Amino acid sequence: MAADRPDNLVIGFGNPFRRDDGVALEVINRFRREDGLPPLGLDEDGTDLPGKTADTWMLHQLLPELAGALAGYRRVVFLDAHLGRIPEEVRVVPVDEEYSLQAMTHHLSPGMLLSLTRLAGGAAPQGWLISIRGEDFGYGEGLSPTCRANAAEAAHRLHALLANEIGTK
Repeated sequence: MAADRPDNLVIGFGNPFRRDDGVALEVINRFRREDGLPPLGLDEDGTDLPGKTADTWMLHQLLPELAGALAGYRRVVFLDAHLGRIPEEVRVVPVDEEYSLQAMTHHLSPGMLLSLTRLAGGAAPQGWLISIRGEDFGYGEGLSPTCRANAAEAAHRLHALLANEIGTK
C-alpha cells in the first residue's frame, strides 16, 4: 500500500441521475465535507482524489477491473441504495467474499469484487456494505426527503464504522 494512501476505501455505486439511486454520492459528499475535503461533482468519480480518513469513489457499478485497485486497502465500505425489501432504512452488514461469477453480467456484487481482489493481489480488504433505502428511482437529480434523511444516518454510520465504533445493527 502506498504510504500516502489511507487504509480505508469507500465505494459508492449507483446512478445520481436516477434520483435516490444516487444516494451514495450524497453520503460520500457528507463524509468528505466532515473530513475537510471538497465534495465530488456529478462528473467526478474520486479515483484520482486522495482522502484523509478514507479514499472515496463514486461509480455507476462495480466492475472486475477494480479488483487490482482494492488490493492494499485494509477496509472497503460499499454504499448503495435499496428498494425497500430490506426492513431497515439504513443497514450496515459485513461483506463476505463470493465465488460465483455469472457469465451474463456487466457488474459484480461487493462480495464477488472482494473475491477477485484476493485473486488479483493475494489479499482482500475487510468488506462492509451500507445499504440506504430509497423511494424514488425515476429520472432526475436530487433525493427524496426520506432518502436524504437516510443519507444523513448512513454518513453517521460510515464515520462510526471507520472509527470501529459500530456493529452490524
